[in-house]
Amino acid sequence: MDDTGIIDNRTAKHKTKDSVFSRLFSKPENILELYKELHPEDTTTTVDDIQLETLETVLINDIYNDLGFIVKNGDKSKYVLLIEAQSKWTENITLRMLFYITETYRRYLKATKQSEHISKKVHLPKPEFYVVYTGNKDIPNEVSFNQTYFDSTAPLDIKVKVLTNTNTETIYGQYIGFSRVYDEQRKIFGNTVDCIRETIRICQEKNYLVDFLNVYKKEVFTMLSELFNEKALREQYDAAVAAKSQAIGEAIGEARGEARGEARGEANGVLKTLISLVKDGILSVSDAAKRADMSVDEFEAKTGLKAT
Repeated sequence: MDDTGIIDNRTAKHKTKDSVFSRLFSKPENILELYKELHPEDTTTTVDDIQLETLETVLINDIYNDLGFIVKNGDKSKYVLLIEAQSKWTENITLRMLFYITETYRRYLKATKQSEHISKKVHLPKPEFYVVYTGNKDIPNEVSFNQTYFDSTAPLDIKVKVLTNTNTETIYGQYIGFSRVYDEQRKIFGNTVDCIRETIRICQEKNYLVDFLNVYKKEVFTMLSELFNEKALREQYDAAVAAKSQAIGEAIGEARGEARGEARGEANGVLKTLISLVKDGILSVSDAAKRADMSVDEFEAKTGLKAT
């Protein structure tokens, strides 16, 4: 923790699937708050009744889901909730939920020492499916697997409820508000540190995830900066430089030259963002060098910054 009272996680490593959403709901008390917003009639469930069941790896195409948890009722489980955070809508969300619940139930049977091969009915927690949608597309409150794929003629269905409200009284509403503020600021400031600063400032004014941002401010900085996808920009640049062919005419060569110039400009923009993050104390020089795909010596020579 630094002298501002903010936990310093600048050396923490984040996998691709990590996000503000997964960080927010890695805490059982936040999961419980979310559950009680979805089930206000349940006044007895406590943190001890929440069992995290997010799938860290699913063998079908190595799919990850965002959040899954089981709600216990004594010795038995009464609900299993699978929740996805989506900024861009996909028509395949119900199919993905089908994959998730199949794998979740398979693991549940194994963990509870039950088998689908016995004659007696096994116990399963009741499934519920939700999407926390942060985009601006007009999406119905509920989508159906049967209706989406088979015009309601199939014998199998999964219904997914879509949450879109930015009500600050709910933790999911605050997350949606946070995400939409970030999208708005990114349109104004692009992939810059100013975008992140303004996002956090506005969210604190609007009461979006204030407590979370106060504790994890530096970590949120790092997460959002990683969304800028520096690696993809560098790959664009490298691909443009490498795309040379003697058989290509002068006109195509000139077009490629323009593409290389654009990609180089994007790569320089990424470098400026990394420099700002180092100066703000968000990243160390070694972390920034790694994200720029450079050695520490190369990064120091190019930026004039020095590792401490």
